[in-house]
Amino acid sequence: MMRPAAGHAGLEKSRGFTLLELLLAISIFAVVVAVLFSSFSVGIGAWEKGEAGIEFQQRLRAVSELMFREISSTYPYFLTPSQLDKHISYVAFFGEQDSLRFVSYANLHKRASGLCMLEFWVSERSGLLLGEAAALAANKEDFDAVPLRSPDYSLEICPEVQGLQFRYFDQKNDDEPGEWLERWDPAEMQGMMPKIIEVTLTFLDQRGEETTQQLIIPIMSSLQK
Repeated sequence: MMRPAAGHAGLEKSRGFTLLELLLAISIFAVVVAVLFSSFSVGIGAWEKGEAGIEFQQRLRAVSELMFREISSTYPYFLTPSQLDKHISYVAFFGEQDSLRFVSYANLHKRASGLCMLEFWVSERSGLLLGEAAALAANKEDFDAVPLRSPDYSLEICPEVQGLQFRYFDQKNDDEPGEWLERWDPAEMQGMMPKIIEVTLTFLDQRGEETTQQLIIPIMSSLQK
């Protein structure tokens, strides 16, 4: 019986991968790479969503703090009507359901006078806007003539704000329950201001969902109803 030559045995032991083995290895490697890539992609997506959520919450908090500071610092700035037969002074505080125009000693531009006419409102295109100008008006006509909503005076605060609503708390005496009003006309309120202002902000988050933030802001001035 013939034994295989030593040279042939060495060749059989040192032969390489077959084509089938090579294709199988490549397929396994491709599956592993695809799984790893998918995991990384999911992780990156979750991280980006988390970062966007944190940034959105920071903007929401910044807007709330800004409105609280400006409104709580409302100053009793008196105006006089131009009609001589109705020469009654009243505070420049004009509150509507979707906007508020007033004078405050807290302002964005740190004016030397410290007193500014301010107006908050929402634009469908630009979100929450704030108009600001130095408080130099002596009567209601001069006050109304300042174009706070023009580009020269207005500043975009937060484009994510899609809705803004105000309510004004009127309490004539401390022993009475008081009531919430949809608007505040200082000419009808005998020169007084509300004690509390309720602000409801509607934000549109990064997922396109609405988030509502409600603020209860007390007026620090002593001229309240």
